[in-house]
Amino acid sequence: MYHKYIKVTIAFFALFAVSCSDDFLDRYPTDSLNESNFWHNENELKQYANMLYSNFTGHSTGTNLSPIISGDNQSDNMVPLNFDLIAAGKNIVPTTSAGTSWNWALIRSCNYFLARYNQTPISQELKDRYAGEIRFFKVWDYFNKVKDYGDLPWLSKDLNTNSPELFAPRDSRTLVMDSILNTINMAIVNLPAKSVSEPGRINKDVALILKARLCLFEGTFRKYHGIAGGEKFLQEALSASDQLISEGHYQLHSTGNTATDYSALFNSLDLSTNKEVLLYKAYETGLLGNATLYAVQLNNFNTSASKSLVESYLCKDGKPVSQSSLYSGDDSIQVEMSNRDPRLTQTIVFPGKAMQTGFGAPAIPGSGYSGIGPVPTGYQIQKFWMNDQTEYVRIQNGIMDAPLYRYAEVLLINAEANAELGKASQDVINKTINLLRKRAGMPDMVIGNLVKDVKSDFPEIPVLLDEIRRERRVELAIEGMRFDDLLRWKAAKLLNKTVLGMKFVQKQYPKAVVGSSIFINNQGYILPYGKSLPNGRTFDESKNYFLPLPLDELALNKNLTQNPGWK
Repeated sequence: MYHKYIKVTIAFFALFAVSCSDDFLDRYPTDSLNESNFWHNENELKQYANMLYSNFTGHSTGTNLSPIISGDNQSDNMVPLNFDLIAAGKNIVPTTSAGTSWNWALIRSCNYFLARYNQTPISQELKDRYAGEIRFFKVWDYFNKVKDYGDLPWLSKDLNTNSPELFAPRDSRTLVMDSILNTINMAIVNLPAKSVSEPGRINKDVALILKARLCLFEGTFRKYHGIAGGEKFLQEALSASDQLISEGHYQLHSTGNTATDYSALFNSLDLSTNKEVLLYKAYETGLLGNATLYAVQLNNFNTSASKSLVESYLCKDGKPVSQSSLYSGDDSIQVEMSNRDPRLTQTIVFPGKAMQTGFGAPAIPGSGYSGIGPVPTGYQIQKFWMNDQTEYVRIQNGIMDAPLYRYAEVLLINAEANAELGKASQDVINKTINLLRKRAGMPDMVIGNLVKDVKSDFPEIPVLLDEIRRERRVELAIEGMRFDDLLRWKAAKLLNKTVLGMKFVQKQYPKAVVGSSIFINNQGYILPYGKSLPNGRTFDESKNYFLPLPLDELALNKNLTQNPGWK
């Protein structure tokens, strides 16, 4: 189990705690960690690596809300009660780096280890194994920073107060991403195979899926943002995902029950035997708990799905709503959700079902049922919910496990990379997309039968790539990946489309007062931001693809320049 291998005592954590100062590289004293009192044995290397596993937030802890679920609030998948500032284009330049991702503590921790671990008197194989874990975290953190800021300083060593790198300009995205690729390749070489790895620790396969994810991001980002070198990264994404598929260590979770197999990945109290999960964060009574089931049932997230997400689900005949004879329209949410991909009702509550049993309809502003947070669009989230009263009453001590990397993403990466490289044959689709569809109980995708959806968000791309993107959106909905997808496809302009909820039916919500507790457009669809954003979201593509650097960092280092559009 995960916690058994990453559990760190308070005393040990305090010893290695890294500062979160506002200084450029979050410097911290190292006199308690030096060659004379550390680097003696394997256990010390393991303990150092263990500390870094806390960076996997999973479902968070205690009463804190799960960042996995709330991650899609910054996208066109989810509609929180209070609009997301970045998605709305209303974030501003921060005055300080505190609370931002321009924080270098984790990178420094990794570099400190990598500069010293070789002095430990154990076998080189063991030393390199832990160095592989450390390199994984260095890549993981750098990748997140590249997505946020683009160009970055590439740091290959831990710095001190006299290091000239403290006042250097940022390195190019090209240099940083090439360095990231080299670093993850080194990690893959030195990490143990799944078969000999300790359960819950990063192994070769976990590094491979991170590599596949970051290479797909970079390859498509470069292609659609007009940056050279994208094909190299797409080939690397394809190679890494091919290896994971061909080695056969994983398979999609399936018992043959299309009504529960998908949802079972997200409402499990124990993912240790799930063959789809490459890495997860485990929770266990008395050791680590979360409030995810409790929060989902009460909608403490105060969020909801968008009509855009709901419309992306195919009908049961495998056709989009614009083409299928099974689609009866959206004059009510009940009609709209009928005859659709079974993943829809395992992601969004069908009125009166699941946690709504006895209430009949989703909560919306002005008509929510007692004790339930508002559902701005009317589409209430069901993913990550289970009918388990024991888990519910645990509240902040819940033990629902959090999947971090799963095999379905490998299949989606493989399909998309193949399509971007012009290699997506029917055989490729059968081994990737159609496995996902079979698990869901949906018809196969047949390339020759595809017809471009007239309501597609991507009218300019080939129909095959369009449908692969749809499959990705549906399969990974509410897992915090959609915003990254919009960034890499240069498609964040979709955030500026009018945010809609379900068709409002007054008789289902007799207490709702249109124009007061709820706003609707001329077609009768809920406008969740009708009052708070009367002019809609305004994501500015000239600047909002990157975050602004904090002002205090620019003041400390005059060689840093602000990202375009943020001056």
